[in-house]
Amino acid sequence: MKIAVLIPIIALIACGTPDQQPDDAVTSPNIEPTHYTITAVDTIGVELGDSNYVFGQTDVALFGPDGEILVLDGSKNHIMVFSADGEFLRNIGRQGSGPGEFQRPLAMTLLGNGKLAVSDPMSGKITLFDSSYTFESEIAGFFPVPPLAIDGADGEAIIGLMRKVDMANGMIGYSLARLDGTAEPTHIYVEDLVEFEPSMIGPGYTEATVAFTSDHTGRVFFSVMSTDIYRVECFHPDGEQFLVIERPFESVLKTPLEIEEEIEDFNNFLEMRASGGGGGRMRSMGVQISPEDIDYEPNPYHYAISDLMVDGQERLWVRRGPEPMPYFDVYDLNGELLFTASIDESDPDTRSWTIAIGNDRMLAFSDDPIGYPKIVVLEID
Repeated sequence: MKIAVLIPIIALIACGTPDQQPDDAVTSPNIEPTHYTITAVDTIGVELGDSNYVFGQTDVALFGPDGEILVLDGSKNHIMVFSADGEFLRNIGRQGSGPGEFQRPLAMTLLGNGKLAVSDPMSGKITLFDSSYTFESEIAGFFPVPPLAIDGADGEAIIGLMRKVDMANGMIGYSLARLDGTAEPTHIYVEDLVEFEPSMIGPGYTEATVAFTSDHTGRVFFSVMSTDIYRVECFHPDGEQFLVIERPFESVLKTPLEIEEEIEDFNNFLEMRASGGGGGRMRSMGVQISPEDIDYEPNPYHYAISDLMVDGQERLWVRRGPEPMPYFDVYDLNGELLFTASIDESDPDTRSWTIAIGNDRMLAFSDDPIGYPKIVVLEID
């Protein structure tokens, strides 16, 4: 789950200025569409037993090109591969600093050419595996670190959420960029750089200020996460904006319990940092700070949009931020609202699930579960 933190959005840079919006910008009408329910059909993972099914941590899960299920377990420093039916097949990678090895991988994605890309900030590189998941090459030279979140685009292109640090002026921020085989972006879709304050850090370390996704034609979709505006911007691979989706939205306050849980998550992060678990990651970004200097106050409002996905039928799934359970508005790429869908499961982690979508199924997982780590396979009824 991406943990939202409070950062003011000061500057947006994205293929033009705000007065250059496309003529076909779409405001979704206030009409009740057909609604579908998403339900669990299978679970992968056990609390105790066969080590091939025991996860240390479920950081990322996705479907492979043949329907197989890949799970990035950062605590074990490898990727576990399961069949479409949930049978363990093999591991990819291991702990180490050699080719195809990881220090602490955080993100992975399949590229348009079928390769697997894994971002490992602790080792300072993105590792590429071929379509058979054999090590192929590395991308290095990032400053301060490789992207903390990535998505595959056309060919070997990667869309990455990059950390930006200006240590001389005490500035910190991000850029959403296209990478074509090198650490230097070929295009920046949106970026922000603000004066660093201790209260800005957190379990997600500010990367949750942008929700984004891309597809294997190279189109990029992002939402600068706002507490009062529902807006998705859509770009062609060359950076030309082809669509803006907007929907009426009124700010929604978090409940006292949600505020309490967010503070607890933050305090747990500080405890992990004090024991050495989080400090390495922060130091790699050029940040050194004492927990005593932090006065954390959660944003009292929900983001309008908390996540974006594109499925195999070229439909854009927009996750509503304020909903207590995962709830999606689903659009075609002309901006028409096709239907809505929600997950209603009794699992204690449902509220915090991260969702990954394939052609006809979904995967759900939590990187900080109440129970044991597992992957839940979902289908639309």
